[in-house]
This record gives sequence, structure tokens and C-alpha cells, in this order.
Amino acid sequence: IHIQNNLGKEWSLPSNAQVGDDTQFERLVLVRNNFAGIIPPWLAKLKQLQTLDLSMNNFQGAIPEAIGDLSSAKYLNLMGNNFTGAIPSSLGKLPAIEVLILGNNALQGELPASIGNLRTLQLLDLGSNELISTIP
Repeated sequence: IHIQNNLGKEWSLPSNAQVGDDTQFERLVLVRNNFAGIIPPWLAKLKQLQTLDLSMNNFQGAIPEAIGDLSSAKYLNLMGNNFTGAIPSSLGKLPAIEVLILGNNALQGELPASIGNLRTLQLLDLGSNELISTIP
């Protein structure tokens, strides 16, 4: 699914979508659409998801720990939202991740040491946040 540049109204993802572990979505790209609210828990059940791009929206709150359950994810872009709190340590469990972009949010605290476990990581963007540590 690829939806981009729909700024006419504020959108939100359904909070109670029924998603099974066998759902075959490989790409979910919702860039610059004025989505707001939190990332719903069902999103982490998309085990076949390789690309998740929710950049340039108005998502808020904490990045859910369950995002670390996206075991097939190669590309994760949450840049340019209003995420707050710490970067979840579960992101260090993404075995296939190559690109992790969390810049331009309001993330705080230290970078989890688990990020150092990401052996396939090629690009890490954490710019324009409120982080206070070094890269592990």
C-alpha cells in the first residue's frame, strides 16, 4: 500500500483492525498524509512487512515496543512526526533492518545499547531529536 501527499484533512489509522500473522503486506508507505494519533498495536503483527514508512505525518506518543516484532523489516522510516519518549530497545531485535530513520521527532534519552546488535544496518538517522548518548 502506498498513499502519499494527501494533506486535505487529518487522518488516523484504525485502532482495532483485524490482522492475522499470515497477512502478506510487504510495503506500507503512508508519507506526508497528515496522519495523527498513535501507531496502533496491530501494525506490529504484519510479520511479512519489509518497508514501513510513516514519515512526515503527525503521529505522536511513544514509538511502541512492539515495532521490534517486525522481523522482516528492512526499511523503517518514522521521520518528521511528533514521537516522544525513549527509543524502544526492541528496535535492536530487527534482524533484517538496513535503514532506520527516526530523525525530526522529539525523542529523548539515551540510544539503547541494543541498536549495536543491528548487523545489517546501513543507515541510521537520529538527527533533530533530544538524545543524549553516543552510538553503541
